[in-house]
Amino acid sequence: MNFTLSTVAQSLAAYLAPSFPGVTFYVDPNQQGTQTPCMFLQQRYSYPKLRQGGRWLRQIGLDLTYLVDYNLPNMQQLYQAAAEALDLVMETFPYTDGTTEGTSLLRTYEREWRIDLDALHYKFELQVWVELPEDFNPMESMDYTPEVTNG
Repeated sequence: MNFTLSTVAQSLAAYLAPSFPGVTFYVDPNQQGTQTPCMFLQQRYSYPKLRQGGRWLRQIGLDLTYLVDYNLPNMQQLYQAAAEALDLVMETFPYTDGTTEGTSLLRTYEREWRIDLDALHYKFELQVWVELPEDFNPMESMDYTPEVTNG
């Protein structure tokens, strides 16, 4: 199974759609033409840790940002309600990469949220096991000339 940020965003969009009807989900921050209310996913960090057997534990920090129209008088209440709704459904979510059959259940860690003046930021971490392809060799050959020349 392939694991990419765009497939995580697509899986989250499909999973959250029933809980957030009418909300547009963007894969990444959209600078122009954004229709509110909307959500988008941003990666904040990634820490790979080599484990035994050539497997890596990758800790990926994500920020799910929720936006409503800035001029709404009940904007704070809308963000509070969205944060509480996310708390109820974000412990796990189904993930599929779209190429293989079936889904995996991803667990979220370190969930927290905060409300800024203009957005709700729901931050969480994924911890996934990854393996490099067997034929992966980033440095097959290197051109190396030990001579130093002047001029």
